[in-house]
Amino acid sequence: MMWLLSYRPEIEDDVCAAALWYDDKRPGLGDEFIAEYVSAIHRIQDNPLLFAIAKNGLRPCRLKRFSYIIHFRVDRSDILIVALMGGGRDDSSFIHRNG
Repeated sequence: MMWLLSYRPEIEDDVCAAALWYDDKRPGLGDEFIAEYVSAIHRIQDNPLLFAIAKNGLRPCRLKRFSYIIHFRVDRSDILIVALMGGGRDDSSFIHRNG
């Protein structure tokens, strides 16, 4: 099945903020973060149904190397990336994006 991938407009800010934070810790680490983010997006697009639905109604995909989670929704053949959040953050900060 071909999955159509789309993003909430806030995702770009989420990714940039995280990459900048990691670059402040060590130059180049932000690029490594972005590479891991892109890898996770490919895992999601390859088989989004592999990820269980959480209590908030979204599917979480943890980045392997960084403490971040991509939250997304699947509707028929569409995948909507809703948020990229630090693993310890409360999902109430982005749940309004689910609409």
